[in-house]
Order: sequence, then C-alpha cells, then structure tokens
Amino acid sequence: MFKKILIPLDIDYPKTAAAVYRNTIESAQRSGAEIKLLGVMPGFSMPIVASYISDELKKETIKHYRTSFEEFIQANCDKETPYSIRIGKPWEEIIKAADKWGADLIVVYHNHRREFNEVFSGSCSARVMEHAKCSVLRLRNILS
Repeated sequence: MFKKILIPLDIDYPKTAAAVYRNTIESAQRSGAEIKLLGVMPGFSMPIVASYISDELKKETIKHYRTSFEEFIQANCDKETPYSIRIGKPWEEIIKAADKWGADLIVVYHNHRREFNEVFSGSCSARVMEHAKCSVLRLRNILS
C-alpha cells in the first residue's frame, strides 16, 4: 500500500480539484496513508514576461495565489491537510515536490479542456508520468 500520496491541485478548475481530492482521500484513509496537497503557480521566468512584471506585482500575485489555494482548502478539504505551494513549470515542480517529500504515489488529473496548451507544451500529467520516480495515478472523467 501507499504511505505518502501527493495530490497536485489545479484550483482554476475547483470542481475537478475537489473531485480529485475526494477520490484520493477515500483511498488514503483506507490504507492509512499520509497525503499532501500541492499548488503550482506558473512562474515569471520567461524573459518577455519577467521584463514587464515588477517585483511588487510578483509578490502580490503570489500572495493572491496562496490566499486562493487556502480558501479552496477551507471550502473543500480537511482543514488539517498539509500543503505546499511552488512556483514554476507545473510538471517539474510536482516531480521536485514528490522527490523532496518522499511520495510513493502522485495522483494527477488529465484535463481535456486544455487541448490548446497541449499542442504547444504537452500534457502535464503525461510529463509527470514520464519523469516520476514513484507510481502515478492518472484520473480521468471523475466529474461524470
């Protein structure tokens, strides 16, 4: 059984994120596994983006993301659930967080609504599956 389950959540899609959490928490409770939530905010590292955004705006954006993530947890999750927030490419930050925490399972959701992005950058869930050192559970169609 799994002992440490990392759940990356995309709060831009709150219904989906809540369903991913609910589906995972049921399994985790049955097996006595620890869970940790992860939010990944896209970074400001692209030169064209970074050159137009002040440090103050970056700090305000990060603060807003953290507040939104915490509000999501309050509304949809067990309030005691540990979480972390990272900034960068989502799939890379998910892998780094899983490695650092020692996760033995990552639960990801493949979001078909982002097909336009996948044409240019590939699926985040596919990249997590390809690069993770632990097991990955890729959920689909959990809202139907």
